Amino acid sequence: MPAKATLFDKKCNPLLELGTGPYNTIRWNPKGKFLCLAGFGNLPGDMVFWDYADKKQLAATKAEWSVTSEWSPDGCYFMTATTAPRLQVDNGIKIFHYNGSLYFTKMFDKLFQADWKPEPADKFGDITELIKSLNLGKVEDKKPSGPGPKSAQASNKLSSTNPPAQKPAAYRPPHAKNAAAVQAELLGIGESSPAGSMSKNALRNKKKREKQKEKKAASDANS
Repeated sequence: MPAKATLFDKKCNPLLELGTGPYNTIRWNPKGKFLCLAGFGNLPGDMVFWDYADKKQLAATKAEWSVTSEWSPDGCYFMTATTAPRLQVDNGIKIFHYNGSLYFTKMFDKLFQADWKPEPADKFGDITELIKSLNLGKVEDKKPSGPGPKSAQASNKLSSTNPPAQKPAAYRPPHAKNAAAVQAELLGIGESSPAGSMSKNALRNKKKREKQKEKKAASDANS
């Protein structure tokens, strides 16, 4: 038969009905604002989180095979643990927010005890202000930041090993290259000479050709 949980004041007047279910454990947080009603040990691990100050249920969840449970000293987190020698497998801890959302989980090969570090509850101030500052997202393992995705690495590797090909120069046939070299040699124009300048031999040959032209012109005129 399911258990029924009810809260009473000091005069045995009922204050809050917590409902019925497979429960055998009740845990108040150190600030007295939240409580967890659960069924641990030989029960399936059902948990119900309540806000006693506002008289409302926050959430219902489960922590199977839990052996021990305890609120954190600041009253914001609830930890359950599966420990040896009661259970030899699935040893580990789970930490929930005050509203029942799973915050952290860690498994062990063997876990014999799990406890919060003792701290006075008044060290943490008002519980209402504490829960406002909580990040209710689940803690996830952060992977080390690497150089980037494999696709990006591959593209970077290809770009580094295969640089962009340069635009090929205009094709010049071999005879054209040779002709330019021969012409430069005959005219005395080298790479170190200014464009249009001529060597002494070239000037001498030019004068000789001019004299030959003059003689030929004179002989043609006489004839």
